[in-house]
Amino acid sequence: MIWYNIKGLEDLLINGKLSDKVAFNYLFIHVTLFTVTGYLPEGDGPFWATWAHLIISVVAVVWGVRKTFQINQAGDGKDYFKRFISLSFVAAINTIFVAFGLTFILVIFYFIAEYVFIPSNQFPVWKEIIQLVMYALLNVYYFYILISSFRRINAAGESTGAVEVA
Repeated sequence: MIWYNIKGLEDLLINGKLSDKVAFNYLFIHVTLFTVTGYLPEGDGPFWATWAHLIISVVAVVWGVRKTFQINQAGDGKDYFKRFISLSFVAAINTIFVAFGLTFILVIFYFIAEYVFIPSNQFPVWKEIIQLVMYALLNVYYFYILISSFRRINAAGESTGAVEVA
């Protein structure tokens, strides 16, 4: 299983060398991690922030999944689920690394903002807004990686002379 190198995974998918067993492993780990994260303790954020997170998630998932399907259908139309499950796992790992970097930057920003620029009674609102923006950007980054991978797989299929399925 490839954990971080999305281009290596793309090559396996392009060449038809990703087995159903490996795709199942990606699905299993992905679903397991998704389930576990649903039980992590939530912050004491305001109600509006929870709904904003939900709306961002739903819009990103509906748009992103639909877009990947459309791109796959415009190409060879094959192995959508195998591609989606595998690529989404590796895209999520990449996104997690970016999230760690952004979190480090935000912690420094919070420290400076709380003690220098923003009055302490107004900081929690700004903190929630910044976290929502970061969450939205990470969703965009994740689907950017995923959609780009689907496009590269289609382009590779076209260059190898694959027949397009309408």
